[in-house]
Amino acid sequence: RRTFGLFGNIAPHKGTLVALEAARRLAAVDADVALRIHGGLGFQPPAFCQAFAAALDAAAPVATHHGPYQPEELPALLAAVDWVVVPSTWWENAPLVILEAFRHGRPVICSDIGGMAEAVHAGRDGLHFRAGDAADLAQTIARAANEPGLWEQLHNGRPAVPSLEDAAQEHLALYEDLTRRPEAESA
Repeated sequence: RRTFGLFGNIAPHKGTLVALEAARRLAAVDADVALRIHGGLGFQPPAFCQAFAAALDAAAPVATHHGPYQPEELPALLAAVDWVVVPSTWWENAPLVILEAFRHGRPVICSDIGGMAEAVHAGRDGLHFRAGDAADLAQTIARAANEPGLWEQLHNGRPAVPSLEDAAQEHLALYEDLTRRPEAESA
């Protein structure tokens, strides 16, 4: 359980450079840990693209960038990692990647702020680290990779997450129920 994945857009506020600095720190002490970064740079400014490339080089061989992916590829990509890392430095509202990770049986390591900290219950279905703190993320990844039984505990504690199809059916059923009620009842 030593393979970690980061999914989504690569951007400054997504904490990608924080994750790469954590990987660089880990490369110096435990090159057997892997951080696989899946996502594109999109419309990022050249200075950030250069910083990303330099940080990726510094974090080798622990960190690798696999480029953008299509939504239908996500289940296979998640199956190839043990943990999902969400290192955003801004207050994510409700990151879909956390739900996807849980739905595919992967515990989450995330920043301790915003919707991430609300969605991931530290010690039950994932782990938190101090937002923006690469040293704390490196320690958290090392703990995840090395603590016996931790992955199983967090895997077993993750919430049930319905598929998109099931969630859509639940919403449609609720909508149909609400539209069938007499106006007096809904007022």
